Amino acid sequence: MSRARILTTSTTAIAIVLAVALTFMVNWLGYRHYYRADWTAARMYTLSDKTLSTLKTLQNEVRVIVFMTPQTPLFEDTKELLQRYAAASPRIKVEFIDPDREPLRTQQLAQEFGVSAANTVVFAAADRKKYVTADQLAEYDYSGFQIGQQPRMKGFKGEEQFTSAILGVDNPRQPKVCFVSGHGERPLDDFSRDGLSQFKEALLRDNMQAESITLFGGAVPEGCDALVIAGPTAPYTEVEKNALRSYLGDGGRLFVLLDPMLGGQQQPSGLEPLLEAHGVRSVNSVVVDPARRLPFFDLSAVYASDFRSHPVTTGLEGLAVLLPVARAVTTVEAEGASSSILLTTSEAGWGETDLSRLLASGQAGKDSTDVPGPVSLAVAAQQGGETDRPWRLVVVGDADFLTNDYLVNAGNRSFALNAVGWLVQREASLGIAPRQPEQVSLFLSQAQMRTITLISLVGLPGLAIAVGVIVWWRRRR
Repeated sequence: MSRARILTTSTTAIAIVLAVALTFMVNWLGYRHYYRADWTAARMYTLSDKTLSTLKTLQNEVRVIVFMTPQTPLFEDTKELLQRYAAASPRIKVEFIDPDREPLRTQQLAQEFGVSAANTVVFAAADRKKYVTADQLAEYDYSGFQIGQQPRMKGFKGEEQFTSAILGVDNPRQPKVCFVSGHGERPLDDFSRDGLSQFKEALLRDNMQAESITLFGGAVPEGCDALVIAGPTAPYTEVEKNALRSYLGDGGRLFVLLDPMLGGQQQPSGLEPLLEAHGVRSVNSVVVDPARRLPFFDLSAVYASDFRSHPVTTGLEGLAVLLPVARAVTTVEAEGASSSILLTTSEAGWGETDLSRLLASGQAGKDSTDVPGPVSLAVAAQQGGETDRPWRLVVVGDADFLTNDYLVNAGNRSFALNAVGWLVQREASLGIAPRQPEQVSLFLSQAQMRTITLISLVGLPGLAIAVGVIVWWRRRR
């Protein structure tokens, strides 16, 4: 073999080895150092600051097991989002199990984690487990059912559910939310349209306990991290009001929902002086807002979307709270209290104080005695100054928005959970709203369809034939 040939062969071999080594190094670097981008218009898979801060402060390794087949409608969304979680924190370990292809592994893990339903995502840390099922991951629009259309996904709630589950298994303590009863308040375990059973379920999914209590003993039971008073229709006794004062004085947290007093068997709760002493004033009125009038609702329904800056309203941009019948609730100066408006009507709204005329005629007319707009509908207050555990208070001028009949509307659920989360100091889980997926539709006219058909059936084959003829003709010459 000549020297030149040996040199050429050696150079080629070295070049191949270097090319393989370079390819390996590029792939290794790409595996270790990469950048993920989210090109969806709705930022479906971009983790919020709340989630990123939660992942940075994880105390335990969280194991995530996804029991889904690739054919499941939400599989790709779930997979992509959970991979973002795993990339953001080395403490998140994700495993995908296909029940169809891995029946033995599926059976083993299902027994280990107590999974009985298909299409379930299990979050486990230490001895704690949290389950997220496929029906919790999305909100669907079924309005097209009557004309034969399939349900349309209008909101993907994966991040909200997954971050809540991670918080639940990473933190062993569950805050307890106590609902006061005995004065006509909305019942916690009632599944009717006026009950709060759906809100209780939402609290449980958010890793919080919920139970009913009474204050007849003159004290708030031990272990209540927050109290909820949802629409009382009878007065509180002095003993009960003193119990609430003592509770707030010891750094308690209170969520009060007060409906307008429209007469009949309704009686004032007597809580107004207590609230005013803590920076919140409630005005007996019915709030109307002609600029936000809803079809199929009377003039008392308020569709409010004007949120003020506060931890309770974080992440609610673009949503709205539906308050069926609301009264005005606003801030007031009080010693040692700092209060903030959370939610208001538009400039066109006002608080109607002539309730007798409103009830008699169903009409409202703005005058100098009414509460001028924009009307405050919800207020948050807390103890000012330095203290280990300041009291906190959220007051909303309506209790109906929390009931089973209205909780699913717009931002009602998110607003209520944010309020409770702020009260029990669970700000890390606040403000993760559902992502709205892109709905891309293509509509073509008949002329455009004819053009596409001609190009597909005549144009492209004709072009191929023409190119073939040209090549044949040039070769002949």
